Amino acid sequence: MTESDILYRVWRELKEKLSKDGGISKIISASAKAPKGARLTVTHNVCKIDNEWLENIELGLVYIGRAIEEDRQFIRSEGEVLPIENVKRVSKESIRHLSRHSDFISKRPKESEDLIPDKLYTVQRDSDYAVYENRFLYLLLCNIRDFVRVRYDAINSAYKEYRGEYAAEKRVVTATRRIDLDIKLVDEQDDVLSAPADKQCADDMERMDKILQSVAFYLRTPLMSEVAHSEKLSGAITKTNVLLMDKNFNEALKLYEYLLSYDGDGYTITRADEVYDPVPAEYMEEFSVPPVMLAFIMYKQGLGLEEYLSGEFKKAEEKLKEEQERERLRKLALLKKKIENSGKGAEEYMLALEESIKDMSRYPGLLDEERAQNEELSACIMRLEEDRKALLGDIEKLNGEIDGLHEQMRQAEEKHRRELEDMRSEYERQSAELKRKHEEEMAEQKRQAEEKEAELRREHGEEIARMREERARETAALKKAHAEQMKALEEQKKRDAEALKAKLNAQISDREAKLKESRDSGARMGEELNKIAEELRLTKSEREVLQARLTAIRKEHGLLTEADDFTTEEGFNALEHEFEVLGKLVREQWTDVKKILKKEFYANIHETMHAKKAKKSKEYSDLRDKVLAQREEESGAPSEKIDGAQPDTIQQESAPEQDALDFRTDTEAQPEENGQAGTEVQAEEKGQTADISADGRDNGPEI
Repeated sequence: MTESDILYRVWRELKEKLSKDGGISKIISASAKAPKGARLTVTHNVCKIDNEWLENIELGLVYIGRAIEEDRQFIRSEGEVLPIENVKRVSKESIRHLSRHSDFISKRPKESEDLIPDKLYTVQRDSDYAVYENRFLYLLLCNIRDFVRVRYDAINSAYKEYRGEYAAEKRVVTATRRIDLDIKLVDEQDDVLSAPADKQCADDMERMDKILQSVAFYLRTPLMSEVAHSEKLSGAITKTNVLLMDKNFNEALKLYEYLLSYDGDGYTITRADEVYDPVPAEYMEEFSVPPVMLAFIMYKQGLGLEEYLSGEFKKAEEKLKEEQERERLRKLALLKKKIENSGKGAEEYMLALEESIKDMSRYPGLLDEERAQNEELSACIMRLEEDRKALLGDIEKLNGEIDGLHEQMRQAEEKHRRELEDMRSEYERQSAELKRKHEEEMAEQKRQAEEKEAELRREHGEEIARMREERARETAALKKAHAEQMKALEEQKKRDAEALKAKLNAQISDREAKLKESRDSGARMGEELNKIAEELRLTKSEREVLQARLTAIRKEHGLLTEADDFTTEEGFNALEHEFEVLGKLVREQWTDVKKILKKEFYANIHETMHAKKAKKSKEYSDLRDKVLAQREEESGAPSEKIDGAQPDTIQQESAPEQDALDFRTDTEAQPEENGQAGTEVQAEEKGQTADISADGRDNGPEI
C-alpha cells in the first residue's frame, strides 16, 4: 500500500466520521461558505511523445521475437580417446575409429562375453549459438533498451514533477464559535502518482514500459543468455545473406538502421499552470476540514486536554462494548424465542436451519444478494439509529437549513445540467466538424484515385489491347505447331514400334537356336566344369601355399606394412589358416626329404661296406699268400690251397663288417612308417639330422 493509498483511506474515514456529527458538519459547511475566498494554483508538466519511433520499435520487436525463435546455431564436434571406464556415450565414429585401431583391444572375449576394448574414441558435440546473426540480435536489443530507457527516464522525471499552492484568508462565525483563517500551503513533489489531465502521455509511457519489459524478456531467453557471453559486435554491421534474405532478420536490420539514423528527442515537454480563483465549492468543503482539525489540535494542546480526552475515549469504547454485548444478548433471546415458537428443540432447530442453508446454497447468487441486502440494511439501521440519537435535538434547527440546501442543490443541478448541455453541444459540433472534414478528405482522395485510374486506362488501354491480340496470335500459332508436332510424333512412334517388333522377333528366333545349341552342349560343359573345379581346387591350394610363403618371407625381411594388420579377428583367422597350410606343406616335404636321406644313408653304408670288404679280401689274399710262402720255405714242399676255413684272426677282424651288414638288413626289413617298436637311427648328412622316435613316426623339423 502506497503513501497516497494510506492518506486517502484515512481521509475517507475522517470525512465519514465527521459527517455524522452535526456540530462539526455545521462548522465545515460555514467555513466553505465564508466570504472572501481562496486561491489554488497547480503546476505540472505536459508531455507529448512522438508515436513514430514507438510504432517502429513495437513492430520490430515482433520480428525480433520470430528471429530468436529460429534458434540459429552450428554444431562443434571435438573428439578424444578415453579409457573405457570414462566413456559415457558410444557413437558411429567410435566404432569406425576402433575398426582402424584394433590395438585398443588387448584380450579376445569368450563366446558368451562382449568385446570390451581398453580405450575408445568419443565425440563431444556442442551447440554454438554465437553465430553472427544472433550476436546482431543481442546488439539490437541492447540498443533498443538504451534508446528507450534514456527517453523513458527523461519523460518520467519531468512527468512526475508537481507544484501546488493554496492560499486562503477567511473568518468563520457560528453561534458559539469564531475562527479566523489565514493560511498559505506550498507543496512540491518529484514523484507524483500520475497526471490525470495528461492521459495520452500516461498511455505512451505504458507502451514504453511494455517495450522495456519485452526487451528484458528477450534478453533472458536461453539463446540471448548464451550469446551474452560471446564477444560483442562493434563497428559497421556486415550484411550477411541471412540479414538480407530472411524476412525476420531483414526487418530487424531495418530497425537497427532506423535507430542509428534517429537524431531527435522523440518527445516534447511543456509546463502547464492551472489556477482556481475562486476555488470551486465542491473543493472548498474538503479544504475546510484541515483547518477545523488544526483548531482542535490547538485547543487540545493549549488546554492540556490529552489525558481527559483519552479517558473519555476509553469510557465511550467501554460503553460501546456494553451496547454491543446487550445487542448480542438481545439477538440470543430473540433466537431462543424463535426456537420455542417453532416447537422444536435447539438441536432440531439447528438441523432445520442447516437444511435451509443448504437449500439456499443451491442458489448462491440469491443467497449473496440477500446477505448483501441484510448487511446493507443492518448498516443502515445502525447508522439511522446513531443519526436519530444525534439529530433529535437538531431537527428543528436543520429544517430551515434543509430548505436552503435544497435550493443550493437545485441551483447546482441546474448549473451542472447547463454545463453538460454546453459540453454535449460542443462535442457534437466538434464531431460534426471532424466528420465533415473526414468526408471531404475521403471524397477528394476518391476523386484523385478515379482520375488517376482513368488516366492510366487512357495511357495504357491501347497497349493492353495490342498485347492481348499479339498474345492470342502467338497462342494460336503455338497450338497449331504443337498439333503438327504431336501428329509427327505419333507417326514416328508407329514406325519405331513396327521396327522394334521385327527386331525383337529376329532376336527371339536367334536366341531359341542358341538355347537349343546350349542345351546340346550342356553335358560337355558339365564335364569340363568338373575338370575345371578340380583344377581350381588344386590351384586354390597352391595359391594358399604361395600366400603363406610370401607372408613368411615378408616377415623375415621386415617388409610387412600397416595394411598387413593381423590383429583383427578376420586377419588373425587368415594368418592361422596360412600357418596350417604351410605346416601341412612342411610335413609333406619332410616325409619326402626323409626318404631321400634314408636312401642316401643306405647307399653310403653299402659303399663303405663294399670298400671295407674288398680291402679285407685283399688283405686276406696277401696274408694267405704270405703264409703259404712261409710254409713252403719251412717245409720245402708246396702247401695246399686254403679255400674254406679262415684263420680265427681273420674271422674276428671281419666281425664288425658282419655286424654292419646285419644292421643294414634289419633296418631295410623294417617298414618306414608303422606303429611297431623301432630303434633310433641318427644320420648326419650334409649338416642335417633326422630323428626317428620309438613309435617309428617322424616328428619333422622344428618350424
